[in-house]
Amino acid sequence: MSTALLEQQSETVMHFQQLFQEKEQKLNGQANAPLPRLQRLAMERLAETPFPTRRNEDWKYTATTRILAPAYAAGQEVDLAAEQVKAANIVCLDAYVLVFVNGVYSAKHSQIYGMPPEMTLWPVKDALKDDRFRPLIEAQLFHEENQVHNAFEHLNMAFAEHGQFIHVPKNVVVDKPIHFLYISETEDQPVFTHPQIIISLERSAELTIIEHFTGTVNAEAPYFTNVANRFHVAENANLKHYRIQDENMKAFHVNNTRVRQDRVSTYSGYLVDLGSRIVRNNLGAVLLDESTNTNFYGMYFGRGEQHIDNQTFIDHAFPHCESNELYKGIVNDKASAVFNGKVLVRQDAQKTNAYQQNSSLVLSPKAVVDSKPQLEIFADDVKCSHGATIGQLDENSVFYLRSRGLSDQQARALLQHAFLKEVLDFMPEEKVINASEELITKKFQGEF
Repeated sequence: MSTALLEQQSETVMHFQQLFQEKEQKLNGQANAPLPRLQRLAMERLAETPFPTRRNEDWKYTATTRILAPAYAAGQEVDLAAEQVKAANIVCLDAYVLVFVNGVYSAKHSQIYGMPPEMTLWPVKDALKDDRFRPLIEAQLFHEENQVHNAFEHLNMAFAEHGQFIHVPKNVVVDKPIHFLYISETEDQPVFTHPQIIISLERSAELTIIEHFTGTVNAEAPYFTNVANRFHVAENANLKHYRIQDENMKAFHVNNTRVRQDRVSTYSGYLVDLGSRIVRNNLGAVLLDESTNTNFYGMYFGRGEQHIDNQTFIDHAFPHCESNELYKGIVNDKASAVFNGKVLVRQDAQKTNAYQQNSSLVLSPKAVVDSKPQLEIFADDVKCSHGATIGQLDENSVFYLRSRGLSDQQARALLQHAFLKEVLDFMPEEKVINASEELITKKFQGEF
C-alpha cells in the first residue's frame, strides 16, 4: 500500500474513532449495555482492519478512496413532511413499513400496527437485552461462516444505532411484507448511515422483506449508506428479499448481506440497482445442509460516471442443493459495472445444480463492463453452468421498431427495458415489479 493510501486510511480511522468517542460520551451510564459492548469490539476490529484497496483482488475495479474521502458526521433525523415520505415510497404495496430518515427510525412515518403477535420486530439494542434473542443475534454476528475481515462491516457494527432484529417462530407465515424505507437528505455536511437487519427464521417460517434506499432531491452534500445484514433461514423456511436502490448521484452505497441456510430452506434475493455514484454489493450464501434452494437475481443500470460493483458468493457444502443466479445490466456514457460471481461446490456436495449468468449491454464507447463468473467444483456428480455476455443493442431491432412509428429514443428504451425484464419476471411481487419499472423508465429518461 502506498504512503498516500496509508495516510488516508489512518486519517479516516482516526476520524471514525473521534466520532465513536463522541457517541460513547452520550451514553449516560449505558456504556456496559450489550450493544455498546459489541460496538466497542467492532471499533477495535476496525482499527486493526484496513479498508480494501485496488490491491485486494475482490476490489481491484473499485477504489474506496473516494467513498472514504469526505469527513462524515453521523446522520441526524430531518423532519420530513408526510408528502415527502409518500413521494419517496413508490412501492405502494400492502406492507408493514418502517421509515428511516438519515438512518434514524421515524416512528411517526412508520406503519407497523397489526403485525402477527408471534413475530418479533425489535431494535437490535433491545433484542440484545432479552435472553431469548441475544444468543440468536450473537450466533449471526459471530458464527464461523460470518467471520469476516471487512472494514465496512466493522464500521456498520460500531455505528449502527437503529438496526432491526426480526424473529419469526416455526410455522409462522408473516401475512404481509416488511418494507424498510431509508430516505437520505443532507445539506452542507456529509453524513453516513448504517442500516442493519438481523433475521432469524425458524423452521417452516416464511417472510418477505423489502429494502428501499432513496435520496431526496434536496440532498446537497455527499452521503454514504453502509449496509450490513445477517439472515438465518432455518429448515424448510422461506425468505424473499427485495433491494431497491435509487439514491441520488451524490451517494456512495456499500451493502454486505450474508445468508446462512439450513436444509430444505429457500432464500431468494432480488436486486434493482439504479442510483448512487459508487455502489458495491457483497451478497453471500452458505448452504449448511442438504436440499437448499438459493436464488440471486439482479439488474442494474449505470449512466454518467456511475460505478456499480456486484460481488456474489454461493457456498455449496452439502449434496442435493440448487442455486440460480442471473444478473443483467446496462451501462451508458462513462459508467462502469463489475460482476464477480463465485460458486463453490465442495467435495461432498454431490447432485448439486448450479446456474450462473451475467449479461450486459454497453451503450457507449466510453462505458466499461468487467465480468467474471466463477465456478470452483470439487465434486464429480453435478450439473453446473456459468456464462457472461457483453454486447450492444441490435440496430436491426431498432430499425424495425422505428419503422413501426417509434422514435429512435423510444425504440432504444423499449429494447433496453425488454433486456432487463427477464430479471423482473422472476419477482413474485407484482407491485414491486411495477415500482421497479417506473424507476427504470425514469432512468431511461435521465431523471436521476
